Amino acid sequence: MKPIFFQITLVVLAFNSCQQLNKPFVQKDHIYSFHADEGIYSIAAITDEIIKVSYTDSQTYSDRTYAPILTESIKMQSTISEGQVNLSTSKVRVEVKLDPFELHFYDITSGLKLSEEKGYVREGDTTSLRFKLAEEEAIYGTGVRALPLNRRGYAFICYNKPNYGYGMGADFLNYSIPHIYSSNDYMLLFDNPAKAEFDIGKTEEDILDFSSWGGNMTYYFINGNSFNDLMQNYSELTGSQPLPPIWAFGHLQSRFGYRTQSQADSILNLAMEAGYPVDAIILDIFWFGDEIEDGQMGQLDWDREFWPDPEGMIQNWKEKGIKTITISEPFFTRKSKNFDYLDENKLLAVDEDGNTLTISDFYFGDGGLLDIFKPEAKDWIWEQYEKQKKIGVEGWWIDLGEPEKHPDTMYHINGKATEIHGVYGHEWTKNMYEKYAENYPEERMFKLGRSGYAGSQRYGLIPWTGDVSRSWSGLQAQIPAMLGAGLSGIPYLHSDAGGFAGPDPDPELYVRWMQYAVFTPIFRPHSNPDVPAEPVLWEEEVQDLLKPFIELRYQMIPYNYTLGWQAMREGLPMARPLFAEFEIPDNIEDQYLWGDALLVAPILNPGVTAKNVFLPEGKWFDFWTGEAYEGGQWMEIPVEMKNIPVFARAGHMIPMGRLFQNTDEYKTDTLKLNYYLAADDFESQIYMDDGKTKNAYAKSQYQLVSSSVEMADDSLNIGFSISGNGYEGVPSQRIAEIQILGLEQAPSSVNDGQEIDFDWNDEKKVLTFKVPIENEKKVAVK
Repeated sequence: MKPIFFQITLVVLAFNSCQQLNKPFVQKDHIYSFHADEGIYSIAAITDEIIKVSYTDSQTYSDRTYAPILTESIKMQSTISEGQVNLSTSKVRVEVKLDPFELHFYDITSGLKLSEEKGYVREGDTTSLRFKLAEEEAIYGTGVRALPLNRRGYAFICYNKPNYGYGMGADFLNYSIPHIYSSNDYMLLFDNPAKAEFDIGKTEEDILDFSSWGGNMTYYFINGNSFNDLMQNYSELTGSQPLPPIWAFGHLQSRFGYRTQSQADSILNLAMEAGYPVDAIILDIFWFGDEIEDGQMGQLDWDREFWPDPEGMIQNWKEKGIKTITISEPFFTRKSKNFDYLDENKLLAVDEDGNTLTISDFYFGDGGLLDIFKPEAKDWIWEQYEKQKKIGVEGWWIDLGEPEKHPDTMYHINGKATEIHGVYGHEWTKNMYEKYAENYPEERMFKLGRSGYAGSQRYGLIPWTGDVSRSWSGLQAQIPAMLGAGLSGIPYLHSDAGGFAGPDPDPELYVRWMQYAVFTPIFRPHSNPDVPAEPVLWEEEVQDLLKPFIELRYQMIPYNYTLGWQAMREGLPMARPLFAEFEIPDNIEDQYLWGDALLVAPILNPGVTAKNVFLPEGKWFDFWTGEAYEGGQWMEIPVEMKNIPVFARAGHMIPMGRLFQNTDEYKTDTLKLNYYLAADDFESQIYMDDGKTKNAYAKSQYQLVSSSVEMADDSLNIGFSISGNGYEGVPSQRIAEIQILGLEQAPSSVNDGQEIDFDWNDEKKVLTFKVPIENEKKVAVK
């Protein structure tokens, strides 16, 4: 990188030349540069909807790219008038006021979206970017926080930081994202991983201020006209989440932690013998050492005293369809066998003198932090993972990756800790993703991680919400955390189901949390040692309530896997706020959409026997009973311990499968398709592949079943079409067990060219019949 002052000098010389030609800017490679105050603003269109703005002066850089995958500029049209320059694409116009220097962003059709207030501001050690907020504008996003979805009126750090035992109201958690989503249909991404703060109208009610301690002074204005537009444009800029292996959608058994091989094996066997579907078991830190405080974190090798035969254990589990996931951390204590090697080979982060910086206040013992930005460190840690991969480990859990302890005085090969903190976990995930692509190019990676950055989703990161308190407040925090992350492009955020931190078992809380977790991206019960995480270890009454929900999780894999495909293809989060689909207030935060077809209203308080649920416009069907409700109103829904309010949206289809014990047994030769009728025609899709091949969709190794319902005067017509080239294990024929809810009376016939037997439940008004799913298949219900 050339010195900043040298770059500035070159641009200033170019400006002098342009001023002689009466141009207020320099244009090169579709980038427009303006001299303002003591520095240079550079403006470029990345797509017709995305504008990149960078600021550079003698103390500031803006030439780094962390989150975006789009880096090339496209052509803009420029016009010059008195006191301003207009730069335009087919969708966006940037109005550049020259004195004082201001930027205003317009949608070509709908008008002004956003204005800088002062733009770039320096105050002491911090630099700020300031924008005007409209009077009724709401601001969402900013990553994982236990705050109301509308973050306007709040100020908080943008810095990945653990918050042990948190509950509702926690304004910082493990995964901050320097990104906002505006109710005025635009986004801002600040591509700056430095320690920073958001002030969203708290200090000054009409000002959004993003302040950082140095870092990369670049932001992106992302335009759109709808929720789907914005999510698609953002995923185009930063990448979308690849589909994980299909077993990730199952039940992942976990705790802190299994201390011995015999304990892990016996509890897993107990769960399977009780009939619980299970797909994976997660081994926390005790696999490499029995001590916790002042222990051997970073050992990364089996403690054979307590795990005498990991190879045999993993193989035995694999034969049962159970995948093994092991934990690791970026910290290496002095007691670990790896510390001296890493220290001697300069693979740990250092102090200002270039010596390993020992972190003396680390909970697990004095140690160092791997400098994951060093190529040699990337290679070394991959070698450790590959040793475990070769004995059968199939998934990875990287904990404490904020990093949990990251002193401001620490340096990495690419800069000071304060400047690159936000991309530490991102870089770790990127390294694993790229090593997988190099060494196992046909295999999908599964990686849990507590922290990342904007764009980490493209490397397959599956994050969770950290060490939440086992409390009702902890449960209440999960919906805004999950939805806020989704609005910042992170579709797989989930929680330690049941809660993590706290000594007291609460059966009601545990049941309600687990019921909620079934309708989240990943189902992973997890807790500290005080309370069992596994349902099979709770009393029979709790198990009777939860086992049907866990079985439902497996029956819903066709629907949930299709949501994962939509996240990959369109950038859509799996869980969505109601305002993503409906024009309703954004303060309804105790319920959400699971995909576009289900509305979920978890029970978030003890002793609830009825819950007020808002049903948006349209018709809705109780998911459990099939009872129909008219939307556009609040409804008081009776609640029992055996369920939570869930509603299916008219005009949509919910595909479900058979019950099975793990995804090794998953087959799609029979699908149950529940159609919830509306007055209008509608279409739905079901995505299927082998569940393991990387980039199966891009390779056309899939089948996509599209179904349509057309409402005619005298009939209801169902159609199927099939696309994709298929995949290994695709069934030779699929049977659809179709249920139609919403008919007023029994049909006289069901016909696909010949009469089809059907069943009519007059009490519930449900029609049921079976047909083969075939390309261009038509079924008429009359």
